Order: sequence, then C-alpha cells, then structure tokens
Amino acid sequence: MIHPQFIKTVVSALNLSKTDAEILKALVIKKGGLLISEITDYIHRSERNVRNRLDLLIKKGILKKEIEVLSNKRLAHRYSLESVEKIIEEAKNHLLKKIGELNSLLHFND
Repeated sequence: MIHPQFIKTVVSALNLSKTDAEILKALVIKKGGLLISEITDYIHRSERNVRNRLDLLIKKGILKKEIEVLSNKRLAHRYSLESVEKIIEEAKNHLLKKIGELNSLLHFND
C-alpha cells in the first residue's frame, strides 16, 4: 500500500496541481486502475480537465495507460500508477533538473 505521504511528496516535488493529487489518490485507492469516466465520477471534475491532467501525468512518467475492451466491445483506456520506483526516479530527475537550473543562475551572476 502506498503511504499518503508518498503522494503528498510526489505532488510537491513535481509541482503538481490539486486535481493531479486527487487523480493520484483515486488511483492509489483503486489499485487496478480506472477509466476516465470512473476518475471523473470519483474526483468530480470535467472529462476535459481530467484528460488534460492524465496526459500531463503520463508525460511526467507517473501514470501509464492500457487499452481495454469494454463489455459493449468499445475500446477504452485504463489509467494506473507506474511503479513506486519509477515515480521516485521521475521526481528525483525533476528535482535534479531544478537544482541544475538554480546552480546555473549562481554562475550567471558571477
């Protein structure tokens, strides 16, 4: 089980939004992943907003999506968290990049 502090730390480290945090919390609770409709129902946000946030979280390496065939034979995407190790690595890389940017500002002012 992922500790709630883990989500708070990742959200802070990656400068994620409140909606992103809610999506991550929903995915922690529902371990098998969620469809967009399930996420929108759970966090009470618009489908457009959720889609945009999911795309961003995938680009940041926090989420993955898989194609699923629904009972009505339609295709849908199921979103789930990447492994804890991968999420930590992505957060660490993001923070190292920010530290590098700060260091370059120090040298710029010399």
